[in-house]
Amino acid sequence: MRKAIFRRSLALLILPFLSSNSNALIGADIADRTVQRYTVVIASQKGRCSGVVMAQDIVLTAAHCIQPGEKLNVGGIAGSGDQPLQAFLFSPVDQIVVHPLYKPTDSGSPDLAMLKLAKPLPDRFLAATLNARGLSVGDDLLAAGFGKTGERTSRPGVTLRMVLLRVTDSIRGWVMLASVGEDASGGGAGDSGGPMFSYRGGMHSLVGIIVAVSPTRTKAVALSAHYDWIKETMAKLSGH
Repeated sequence: MRKAIFRRSLALLILPFLSSNSNALIGADIADRTVQRYTVVIASQKGRCSGVVMAQDIVLTAAHCIQPGEKLNVGGIAGSGDQPLQAFLFSPVDQIVVHPLYKPTDSGSPDLAMLKLAKPLPDRFLAATLNARGLSVGDDLLAAGFGKTGERTSRPGVTLRMVLLRVTDSIRGWVMLASVGEDASGGGAGDSGGPMFSYRGGMHSLVGIIVAVSPTRTKAVALSAHYDWIKETMAKLSGH
């Protein structure tokens, strides 16, 4: 009975997102230099996604960004500052590890993938601090991504942006978020895989990954439910 109730609840949360691409940060601010150091762009011939640095040669992103047979490259902002600097590529992806429970046809499966780079990112990039705490309704999180910068823009951008979002629903491994202020953040293709940070005590900590949006809400994977998989996969990719 409880499993049936959980499945119905999860379906109600996910259904509004089934036909939408991952678009979250239209109208957001230029990302500050700290967020720039944690966040990268993932480029293929078919499009772009975002990702977060877990080590100098390991990146976490959304699994649905990975298409079989595609060659991926990872890049980011070359300099640091508050100006809208363009991103460029640093390294091809050498190895891909998709979460073992992810299924492209199941929107409730863990939409996560880890990328091993052929060469390390420049020293100006930093590994994000993974936070194992669970998320609750009312939590304010900072989202970042290289997505579209306007409703009429046809392609993802090359400028990293960030916006504050608030958790409106939380159910096991998923959270839904909406704008905090009166100015709604719209959608921009390319934000899939972008990080969600908790900001406390002057420190950013990674708590989620953007995977989809509707016109009014953002869907993210809460990483607390996948903490062990992330740590184990990082250790394997690092050869530890």
